[in-house]
Amino acid sequence: MISEILKKSFNTNSNFDELLKSKLKSTGLSKTHFERLSGIQRKSLDAILKKSSKQTDIVNLLKLGEFLELSLEKLLILHFKDRPTNEIKELQNSMDITYINKNFDLKTLASLDFIKIDDSVEDLKIRICEFFEIDSIYDYEQELNNALYSRTKRTFSDKMKDFWIKSSYKYFELIDNPNEYSRERLIDLIPKIKPYTQNVEKGLLTIFQALFNIGVTVVFQPSLPKTQIRGATFFINNKPCVVITDFNKNYATIWFALIHELNHVLFDLETIEDTKFHLSGEPDLFLLQEDKANEFASEYLLSSEKMRYIEKLINNPLVVRRFAKECQVHPCIIYSQYQWRQSELGNNYWGLFKEHFPDVTLATKNLNISNWDVKSLKLAAEKIRELLTV
Repeated sequence: MISEILKKSFNTNSNFDELLKSKLKSTGLSKTHFERLSGIQRKSLDAILKKSSKQTDIVNLLKLGEFLELSLEKLLILHFKDRPTNEIKELQNSMDITYINKNFDLKTLASLDFIKIDDSVEDLKIRICEFFEIDSIYDYEQELNNALYSRTKRTFSDKMKDFWIKSSYKYFELIDNPNEYSRERLIDLIPKIKPYTQNVEKGLLTIFQALFNIGVTVVFQPSLPKTQIRGATFFINNKPCVVITDFNKNYATIWFALIHELNHVLFDLETIEDTKFHLSGEPDLFLLQEDKANEFASEYLLSSEKMRYIEKLINNPLVVRRFAKECQVHPCIIYSQYQWRQSELGNNYWGLFKEHFPDVTLATKNLNISNWDVKSLKLAAEKIRELLTV
């Protein structure tokens, strides 16, 4: 509302002085008579008419507006016309910080080194615009909302979730995978993925590069506080794009999330094309295939039949390692599947077998390009495109 008033104030040709003279002439009153009837002193009235006061007496301004029969909006438009620059700037700063506070969780973003907690309004504006490659902070809501939410009319009141979705979407736009997407080549590739779970340091990167080559862009993003997102699938420029997070800081879960999202790419892309994105780990009424995607990932990594065999020997690490090698998976995949199966029976085994799970940072250290402290998503996109191009 205020921004519209300021825009209109710059374009109006009317002013208080001319309107008052016209009104006094039509009513037969003199300026002195009006001052006495309204209770406005000459000095105060002239300060409003000539825009010479540092602080406007709002009561006198409203009295003048009532006499001139102006709406509140019109009154404010005329008031801000030709007001001192510093007053307009103060008002604009107030609007900006209100907008920023409405759309961004500043405390959480400061904890991620995205901003500094003592940044000025100007610092925050520059940071947001540089990171998202937008001209104005107001494009964060206008431009990115139109890109993401226009078809489904859905928005997120959760600031961090909204930030994650918009930054991921913009990131993929800037990466701009040049390779054409081929569903047939993806079907051919998926059976070849599993053995790479055994290569902790380079397996994920190798698969990400192979997927990029067939038009599927996959990136790793550190999970954000206050979100439950394990992964997501976007549809951008007619190509599927996937985000995998380290939500549980678990090596096996990262691979599970990847296969889960590839299932959505294979079987739910038409729905995602319409809704623009799907979040895994968060309630999403637009895509009801989570159970199927979970079953697909679970069966792909280790079938139920094989799991029933090895779970009887789960406490024998040597046997588990040997069986994992036969199945061409990392041993932690077996332990993770066992934990999940037991949790469905009401048993808590999450604290067991920790020594068999590799440090997740070994797998993600070369993938963690788009962290939240980078200067801009454009720079991060250029680096990830170079990393994924073979």
